[in-house]
Amino acid sequence: MSDAPRPPVPSDPPSEDELRRTAIPAHLRRAPRFARVVGTGVTAGFVIGALCGLLLPNSTGVGRGAVAVLVGLAFALIGGLATGLIAIGLDRGTPRYLKSAPSAAWPPPTAESTNADAGPASVGVEPAEPPTRDEERR
Repeated sequence: MSDAPRPPVPSDPPSEDELRRTAIPAHLRRAPRFARVVGTGVTAGFVIGALCGLLLPNSTGVGRGAVAVLVGLAFALIGGLATGLIAIGLDRGTPRYLKSAPSAAWPPPTAESTNADAGPASVGVEPAEPPTRDEERR
């Protein structure tokens, strides 16, 4: 047996009330990683184009290798553009409130706490309203 200290074992799991009190609300955003998506399209396009250039008959005097590289580069461009447009389309469907960065201060200030800390310049200022569904779509 080791003499290393062991972390304390919790006696009971936290109650549901304690979990609700300490939980931080969050939204899971499954955003595409654009560089990886476009890179995958470029790679797949190059491989498919190079195979087409190598396997299909050609009548040029340049050689199969040069044709494979040129056709592969053309397919890579097409694949990168296609996957980039797909990623943009998928990202456009994400609501704006999920794309915004979380606030640095959590929990958000309440009306009572903002008015209690208000200086002379901010007296009478109402807290901002969250955007409506129509404003999010713009």
